[in-house]
Amino acid sequence: MKYGPKYAKISKETGVPTATVRYILTKRFPKLGLSVRAAINCGFLGLQRYLVMIEPALPPKFTSNLLNVFGEFMYLTYYTYLTRQRKFMTIFTLPPKYFNSFVEFLNQLKFANIIANFEVNRLFYMRGLPFRVDCFDFREGVWKQNWKERDSWVPEVYEVPARNPDISKIDLLILKELRKNVFVKYVDLARILKLTRQTVKRHFESAIRAIYMYAISWAPPWNPETIATPVIAVSHDVEKARRVLINIPYGFTEMRTDNRYITFSLIPSIDFYKTIKYVNTRAAISDIDFPDMDNTLSFGIHPNLYSDKSGWLNPFDIGIEKILEEVGCRGHR
Repeated sequence: MKYGPKYAKISKETGVPTATVRYILTKRFPKLGLSVRAAINCGFLGLQRYLVMIEPALPPKFTSNLLNVFGEFMYLTYYTYLTRQRKFMTIFTLPPKYFNSFVEFLNQLKFANIIANFEVNRLFYMRGLPFRVDCFDFREGVWKQNWKERDSWVPEVYEVPARNPDISKIDLLILKELRKNVFVKYVDLARILKLTRQTVKRHFESAIRAIYMYAISWAPPWNPETIATPVIAVSHDVEKARRVLINIPYGFTEMRTDNRYITFSLIPSIDFYKTIKYVNTRAAISDIDFPDMDNTLSFGIHPNLYSDKSGWLNPFDIGIEKILEEVGCRGHR
């Protein structure tokens, strides 16, 4: 989690041969359902995350098509349809100076009856939780939960947008590729980005400053829907709920607004009842919901919305007609 794909560094720290480290990370981990991704501090890039709850006016599948367009051109980085609330939970990550344009854009969608309603809250952070290696059996690839001994602590780190981020478009393009594959090599980046290896190496060192952790996540590699259940837990009792929820080893992401604490978890079916009981007896949980995985998607940062000359761009002045036209074209494909 600290060094990511730096095989030699991990080898030095652990005493495990470099070749073995490489095998474990690239071959053995995937067989256990473990994946590694780069967790990015968006504040370092001059961006602010916003939690937007959207009540759709259209069927979920059509709204998902619309959100897919937003994921390319409108700073949307995540969406999921909540099956209980029947709303879309979305995360938009954009420069704070465009917030008013963004809200006006959402109001236009509401006025055009594309969405029924929305609620916007600034996120203090949205961060990956450290993988609980002490609760996982790496030999069998299963969790070894002990509900009587839970006393871990993860410090809160707020994401504060930099006013003048020291980044370039090439940096963002490299981060985009690292999100797809943290093990990508310089030579492959050079080929993908059509740059020299020397240029890639120089910008790589700049880009990785935005990575605060290499997050490890678990998902059963076969028939995941029969083995584990994705769960989103929400609490208005932020401090107390966080102390409890970060001790659930199945959590992989946390986020906080001024009055809500939210975690994303993937709970093994065999432990679902015990987990819910453990949480409900120790914290005031306002709501537990289940994301519809057929209407869930995450996106990376948006290099296409950045110019080395002008910085981050404002796409929210695009007319609603163009958006509907784009969605309509995709619907006919």
